[in-house]
Amino acid sequence: MSAGSKRGGDALVDALRSGRSAEPKRANAPVWTARAESKQLAYVLLLGSMLRLGLLLLFPDLTQRWLAGRVELSTPVTSFKRLAEGLHLSARGISPYDGGVFHQSPLLLLVFRPLYYLPDAAMSVAFVAADALVALGLAKLAGARAAQLQRSTGTAVPGETRFICRPSVAAMLYLFNPLAIATALARSTIVFSHAAIVGALYLGTQGLITGAVVCAAVATHLSLYPAMLIAPIALMAGSGRGIVRTVIMFACTIGMLHVLFVAIYGAEYFAATVDFTVRVGDLQPTVGLFWYFFIEIFDEFRAFFIVVFQLTALAFAVPVAWRFRHDPLFAATMLVGIISALKSYPAWGDLALFLGLLPVYEDLLKYLQYTFLSANLLLYGIGLAPVFWYLWIEQGSGNANFFYAATLVYVFGQIALLFDLGSAMLRRSLDIHHPETRNRTVIQD
Repeated sequence: MSAGSKRGGDALVDALRSGRSAEPKRANAPVWTARAESKQLAYVLLLGSMLRLGLLLLFPDLTQRWLAGRVELSTPVTSFKRLAEGLHLSARGISPYDGGVFHQSPLLLLVFRPLYYLPDAAMSVAFVAADALVALGLAKLAGARAAQLQRSTGTAVPGETRFICRPSVAAMLYLFNPLAIATALARSTIVFSHAAIVGALYLGTQGLITGAVVCAAVATHLSLYPAMLIAPIALMAGSGRGIVRTVIMFACTIGMLHVLFVAIYGAEYFAATVDFTVRVGDLQPTVGLFWYFFIEIFDEFRAFFIVVFQLTALAFAVPVAWRFRHDPLFAATMLVGIISALKSYPAWGDLALFLGLLPVYEDLLKYLQYTFLSANLLLYGIGLAPVFWYLWIEQGSGNANFFYAATLVYVFGQIALLFDLGSAMLRRSLDIHHPETRNRTVIQD
């Protein structure tokens, strides 16, 4: 017997004695060590943070005067300029919600109030730290799912060569995404909502439902639409009683925060934040669907179409969560994409978070059928928006239809990607449970 055969026989005997499968490891199975991966993740976080902080400090004109005013990056509910106005009023004992300019959560006032009296660099550090937390949360999600796939059985297609995205790669893909970098440089407060969203998803996957509910409630007060995520988070709780308990806990947390904010800033904060977002009080152009439609609509039909538009997004929460109930994290990923496409005040930063969650499901990417279409639609929408804005606002040779056409292409690209991603998950689930259908075309009657 050769030495190689002997070693193979010894490995087989050891495997049988320990109760493990004697199946050989696949060539591209994850082989990184925890220490090496942690070091690499730290390097990625440090490099991404230093890049953002360096650009913020070295090029203040680029970030504060140009990027901060871009409608693709900042909206009436995420603008740093409006936050600065609210802090200025609050510091002088005036309600920040009286002037009709500030429409962001009181949570941001409480967080930034101590930083208001410090140099402007302190605020930049806060935004960079929040973006680093988002990247760290995405890395933790990627690592948690990789560990889950390695532990569980029945999560792979027979004979499949699986590749799992490393946590440091997931963080890198987010931190060096131009959309995420531009959002951080514009100091859009959406990064704090994203940090709360990613925290809620990670805590939920770890079974820490209370922490996940608190993070989801914070994200809801910051951006309203993350309330949809309570559906997949409740499914993470497991049993039917756990689902009910999670929903009740979420409602109580939202109510407690509301009572706290009313006690500090008065009841007018609600009309200036939640009600303002729902009724689309400012029709400033964004990369979404609402602004142009409600400029053109007659006032007598406005209330009806506001209900229709808002329910279009909110109605997906329960059906999507229930359809993908076997994987609540994937359901949450789909809902993040739906929020990015259909919320009333979207920005490029919302798409950056959705794209940042995709590496967590790297095994689905090979099932995508329309990546060329989705990528081209998104690239055209992102590339044409600044050009058409320049032609419309600065040159005067275009009109609002130009910019809105670019936003329609951008939103359609997100919707195409969402449909493709959902179909990929369903097809992969079919291949896992019925491997005999792998090479067949499935048609639903």
